[in-house]
Amino acid sequence: MAKYMTQPMSFGSVAKITYYRKQSAHPSHRESGQFTTDAKAAYAHHAGVSAALVEEGTYRSHHNS
Repeated sequence: MAKYMTQPMSFGSVAKITYYRKQSAHPSHRESGQFTTDAKAAYAHHAGVSAALVEEGTYRSHHNS
């Protein structure tokens, strides 16, 4: 079964979204960092706010989908 990185993003009263990405067997800091950056940018675009205002939830890896 595939393993995924997950991380919720939120801003104020905008609905929280949890982002998922398939990961390598042992994700590097670069891979996990890029995932967080991409998720934050996607959420900021969705919410219409600056990425600096987006609240990052707890990053998790090795979760089965």
